[in-house]
Amino acid sequence: METQKNPSDQRIDDLPQVTQAPNSQRRWFLMALSSGLLTTLGGCPNPSPSKPSAQATAKVGRGDLPPLKIGILEFDQIQEVLQSRWQEFSEQPIEIVKIDPKQLMNQGVPPLDAIVYPANFLGTLSEKDWIAPLPLPLIDRLGGGKKSSQAVQEAQDSSPQGIEGWSSRWRSIARYNGKWMALPMGAPCWVAATRGLDIGPLKELQKAISSNQNSPKIASDTFEAFLSQTESSLVDSLQSRRNELSRLLANRFEIDKRALVNRFLWIMSTTESRYRGLIDPYKVTARISLPEFTRSAQSLQRIALIEPSTIFVSPEQAWEQVAQGQAVLGIGWPRSDGFQRGDIQSDAKTMQLIPILFNSGDGMLASIGRKTRQSSMASEFLHWIQREDNRVALQAKSPRVEVQEIDNDPNRVREDYREYQTLQRLEASNATLDMTPRFLNADPFIDSLGDALLDIIADPQSAQMRLEECKALWEQLIQTTGSEVMRSSLERATGLSN
Repeated sequence: METQKNPSDQRIDDLPQVTQAPNSQRRWFLMALSSGLLTTLGGCPNPSPSKPSAQATAKVGRGDLPPLKIGILEFDQIQEVLQSRWQEFSEQPIEIVKIDPKQLMNQGVPPLDAIVYPANFLGTLSEKDWIAPLPLPLIDRLGGGKKSSQAVQEAQDSSPQGIEGWSSRWRSIARYNGKWMALPMGAPCWVAATRGLDIGPLKELQKAISSNQNSPKIASDTFEAFLSQTESSLVDSLQSRRNELSRLLANRFEIDKRALVNRFLWIMSTTESRYRGLIDPYKVTARISLPEFTRSAQSLQRIALIEPSTIFVSPEQAWEQVAQGQAVLGIGWPRSDGFQRGDIQSDAKTMQLIPILFNSGDGMLASIGRKTRQSSMASEFLHWIQREDNRVALQAKSPRVEVQEIDNDPNRVREDYREYQTLQRLEASNATLDMTPRFLNADPFIDSLGDALLDIIADPQSAQMRLEECKALWEQLIQTTGSEVMRSSLERATGLSN
């Protein structure tokens, strides 16, 4: 007896079977065939892992609503890619509003829906009431609170992008006064890259710091050993380096003073002050005239003499000089444009990283504006911007944006970048924010310290005097701000208020 065939076992390319099929089966076949043709003609989403499934859904928002106002502070280079990618995601347009950092203290709170800014401005924006804490529904969606069914589903779809996947350095820069005030988009740390130098003494210093065995004497002795050995190895070229340093100091208006201050703070992060900060939060007095600040400023001067070409430039430029074999020492971080490096000098020695990190709060944050009139869409914007595909696109424009997963990072093709990120993952937990100037109105403090450091590099014998003068100026700035206001900001920035 012949077995009856199940219609589901029939081959759809067997035309006689199709023509003999009942009407219901014929209708089913035609519907399936037309559906397949429409799918083929319409195309299918990009299967790239960097593109989330949300890309295949309808756009969010309404085109007839007013544009979302997005404030941008010091991140002009991301404006174009930010706008173009948002237009692919939402019907509602965005309007970019550039913020002048020099006007923050004098300008009233603007009606911005969201703000993108460097993390070292978090204290000022919080204290001036420009930004609001992340709303609980958004924290829930990111896996940081009691999850709704929607939040659970989103966490399953993209769990590495949630709060639980953030590194310690990301978490630290996004919190202020014990609250989540921002979404962290990155937190690159300052690291010293070297070529052909003996970094053994500073490796020993790092071990002492990691094991909580560091002391002022260990920090002083190890830095002295490193600097003395390096100067001895470069003795034949020290005079030409001194001449180059003098030439660069003659054009101070071209010098990146914030970068110079951060290189000084990288040294200071190896001292006991790494736990005590630049300003005493209890007495509200500047600490920068203490002996360890003077010693660190003099060490900075010697580093400037060792490699004048990298001491005054941006962190990316300093790193690139060393990576290309054009410099022996540079403190910064690698570029993140995703391209392989060109030719390296044939006589370049092995590149090594000193395993000491300083988190300066230069990474990018995104917050909701305190005076937003579109809180729901502002939250949607923040949830959207932190997606991995957007991180990859923005990282190509700024190294202050980082991806969550290394497999999505096109920069891993470069060995120095891989070593840098490995170092950050291993050592960043030791990089505290006590030395990071992210308190209220920190800019004039940084600017005056930069001026003092330039004078000390020109004349290292003036270190104590110039730091005393800088301290006096800081005391005036504290009084102008108000001692109690400054105390409150310091406590909130360092977590002492919790």
